[in-house]
Amino acid sequence: MIKISNLSKSFDGQNVLNGIDLEVKEGEVVAIIGPSGTGKSTFLRCINYLEQPDTGLISVDGLTVDAQSHQQKDVLALRRKLSFVFQNYSLFANLNAEQNIAEALITVWKQPKDKALAEARKILKDIGLADKTKHYPSQLSGGQQQRIGIGRAMATHSQAILFDEPTSALDPEWVGEVLELIKKLAERKQTLIIVTHEMAFAREVADRVVFMSDGTIVEQGSPEELFNQPKDPRTQQFISRIVKRNHG
Repeated sequence: MIKISNLSKSFDGQNVLNGIDLEVKEGEVVAIIGPSGTGKSTFLRCINYLEQPDTGLISVDGLTVDAQSHQQKDVLALRRKLSFVFQNYSLFANLNAEQNIAEALITVWKQPKDKALAEARKILKDIGLADKTKHYPSQLSGGQQQRIGIGRAMATHSQAILFDEPTSALDPEWVGEVLELIKKLAERKQTLIIVTHEMAFAREVADRVVFMSDGTIVEQGSPEELFNQPKDPRTQQFISRIVKRNHG
């Protein structure tokens, strides 16, 4: 469904991603974990061409984009297949909840406005925010804003949704409601790639956990394998540090 081959990216001559390969099956939930500054968010942004990779092939559902020879129409076609949920919600401050969800349907998918707004209201109901239809971002909690960000990704019925640390900007009391919504998507067999620092969530929801360090994939496996029997010393060190911190 998604195949990434030899993906590399450098900033100012410094390698951030070093030839990453990853395949994700349809309906699979893949969690990406690892130390800060190791390239996880850059990797996710490169998959969707929010960052331009230096090298690599990205194939999604029959479409392949080559970093070194692509055209803009290929990138736009790729983005139609992949939705992105940002750390900081990235809602339009001047649009209310239903308009934020409908915006991409109207501008990118060229849906009639009334149809797009009807779809937005349906999604708001689905994510438990039917009573917030006319509310603007400034009138909503962080958790509600992020749920609307996820609702916007759901609206386009993309082949996969990419989550870039979806709870990192939230106050602790709002984290649970966002994770519950992502869990609901996972139960529906929506393909998800999630960069996260929520280890308990990764363990519970992911089909596969990928550990990244220094711009490479060091190790991957089921949550059981990766958290209970990590093979690489770097993974072992990271997991033991997390466990210590949680029990400290």
